Amino acid sequence: MGRTGSGGSQMDDVLVLWDIDGTLLNAGGVGRDLYGTVFVQLFGRSLSAYAPMAGRTDRAIILETLTLAGVDEPRRHVDPFIAGLSSQAIAMRTAVAAQGQALPGAAEALAALSSAWSLHPLGFLDPARAAADGGHSGHGGEFGPGDAGVPAIPGPGGSGGSGGSGSAGVALAERLTPDMALATTATMIAKEMPEGIALPSDLPDGLPPAGPSRRVHQSVLTGNVRQLAEVKLDALGLREGLDLCIGAYGEDHEDRTQLVHVARRRAAGVHGRSDDAFEGTATVVIGDTPLDILAALDAGARAVGVATGSFAAADLLAAGAHAVLPDLTDTQLVLQALLS
Repeated sequence: MGRTGSGGSQMDDVLVLWDIDGTLLNAGGVGRDLYGTVFVQLFGRSLSAYAPMAGRTDRAIILETLTLAGVDEPRRHVDPFIAGLSSQAIAMRTAVAAQGQALPGAAEALAALSSAWSLHPLGFLDPARAAADGGHSGHGGEFGPGDAGVPAIPGPGGSGGSGGSGSAGVALAERLTPDMALATTATMIAKEMPEGIALPSDLPDGLPPAGPSRRVHQSVLTGNVRQLAEVKLDALGLREGLDLCIGAYGEDHEDRTQLVHVARRRAAGVHGRSDDAFEGTATVVIGDTPLDILAALDAGARAVGVATGSFAAADLLAAGAHAVLPDLTDTQLVLQALLS
């Protein structure tokens, strides 16, 4: 995932960008209600039709909604509408706290990722051990039967196994050759070795040198305007561990793909990195809609789907996701999908 820096040894940090609605939480329909409230405030009449919202930015949703409502020069009213949404942040927090819910496993995944420094390309990270030793340890995982190169992600009610049917499992859409597996495993072993202890001399030649661990930075990539994103997360106890200063939000651009670039620039600036520090798959985007997946792919990022919204795992795989999770309840599987 990472690339070598100018010196050829420093691995890139990783930027993980979470979608919010349908991925981390369910806001209980509060966002749609808020559109109706702001429209009445601005135009003095009720809103009769709403643009599709899933996976889109507020800028794009507002523009289409105003067009459907027959508003003259709709683009001229987008910024006032965004201001109207932002002004409702306090009311939204109360409503989300009452009607919304954090999705199962979301808080645990965020907490575990905050302590995930060493990236094990094959196995699962152990959040308890990572927290205990400062986030620098991982342990091996298992692959599903029948296809040793494809880690299996269990579906609801099923166990792992890439050759299964029905809900037995959703396979990660990526493969590692045996040589790659051995090389990356040996590299991680080398990192874990106490000082002065060498790897066995009979390991194959050509293994990559052990390098420093990579730090994980996590934030959000959401269609919500920032003030609303913050109150949703705060209302449901999901703000901890997220660096919201480096995220990208619905007011930043109509095109979700551009939000990936916005977040990369912000992360590089905040952390004093080069402009291209988070290019390519050094950025990971996780979301519940095909539009999340397409935005990641169009920006050259790693795309991880989670089938907790209105789209099935098959839809997310068809969109090109590198990995798909049935939900966030298995923290180790989440880390495997995000960081492998």
